[in-house]
Amino acid sequence: MSHASFALLGAGAAVPARIRGNDHPLFEPLRRAAREGGGEIALFYGNRERREMEPGESLASLTAKAGQAALQDAGLSAADVDRLYGYLSVSEYITPNALYAVHQELGLSQGALVVPVQADFVNFLMGVVLAWEALRAGGIRHALVAVGAAWTRNMDYTQGHAIGIGDGAGAAVVGPGDKLVLVDWAADTFSDEYGAMTMRSRPEAGLDHPTYCLAPGSGVKAFLSSGMNGPPRLVERLLAKNGVSREDVTLISHQATRKLMDHWAEAIRPREYVDTFADYGNMVHASIPVTLARFHRQLRTKYLVMVGLGIGAHQMAVLVRV
Repeated sequence: MSHASFALLGAGAAVPARIRGNDHPLFEPLRRAAREGGGEIALFYGNRERREMEPGESLASLTAKAGQAALQDAGLSAADVDRLYGYLSVSEYITPNALYAVHQELGLSQGALVVPVQADFVNFLMGVVLAWEALRAGGIRHALVAVGAAWTRNMDYTQGHAIGIGDGAGAAVVGPGDKLVLVDWAADTFSDEYGAMTMRSRPEAGLDHPTYCLAPGSGVKAFLSSGMNGPPRLVERLLAKNGVSREDVTLISHQATRKLMDHWAEAIRPREYVDTFADYGNMVHASIPVTLARFHRQLRTKYLVMVGLGIGAHQMAVLVRV
């Protein structure tokens, strides 16, 4: 096993041009519910805008644009990529995932293995960890991790969580380096919450296309229990294991709502906490890499922690030395 250091060599992002503000007519039932103070909408708030894919706009093209930006940021080309990790959701087909179309649009070599990582919402973090493990094993030299989300097309806009959803794509290059060095990772699995949050067709609600849903009762319960308190415990464990003080940490997290993010800020107490939520909303698995792309050259602490949660249910955190 190689003992070289492996790092995030570059990061890139892409978002659609179309802006959907909080005043959009689509959100009027949710604004009314918020004024009346009832329902799920009380849990989801904090963004001013989000980006929306146009009809017919390609999520694969948007994700390839983020991937190209990451390669350029790293000073590399498509010929340097040995492996492509990531995931596009909701993909054009149930299978194969549109990550293969990203491979084609980027012009990656036939020998570059494509590894779809279906682990919403930690697809990016898991892709980084899998790439890191392949690098440590000596199997590859560089990997590109690219994710794209276009969930504005797959929401039930009578449900409170829909108000924050935005579309976007982010990517990072992983390879040998001494800046933004990968240090450690940690994960928790809450398999008892399987089914609490799902993406599926819901004909009983008149929705015959894949639609995200918090299951009545169990979905909100998971949000308020493991969702609220799991990431702080996971980050605390990761920092303690590596002897890192929270005063030396910048945090980038999943960005579903200020209710979660404000709670995490208070519980984790990092020196800095950066996000793109106000402008871009909840880009599900793209929020972390898009935020990384915006801020990675402005980090002022010794360490970066990226933490996300998913609907497996699972949570993951990655520690990076700046």
